[in-house]
Amino acid sequence: MTLPYGVDRFEPSKGFRRSYAKLPTRERDRVKAALGRASHDLGDPLLHRHDLKGQLAGITSLSVGGDLRILCMIRSDGDKIIAVLVDVGTHSQLYG
Repeated sequence: MTLPYGVDRFEPSKGFRRSYAKLPTRERDRVKAALGRASHDLGDPLLHRHDLKGQLAGITSLSVGGDLRILCMIRSDGDKIIAVLVDVGTHSQLYG
């Protein structure tokens, strides 16, 4: 896969849904905006997309803004790009 490409489908995990539900409305709106950017172009510089290493290898981090991050696994299904949304939270909540 070469950038730029957008996500065709988001699949939120139970953990993502739980964390998302706990966010204040303003932060939920920021998450929705970041996912909108990702649906158009995962290479959008505002997302600060990067693949994680070590124990989180295989996970991609997307910046929502400020200290808020979305963790996801990007995969392809034929010609479709799918992002499995793993979790959302602050840097310290996600990385310890």
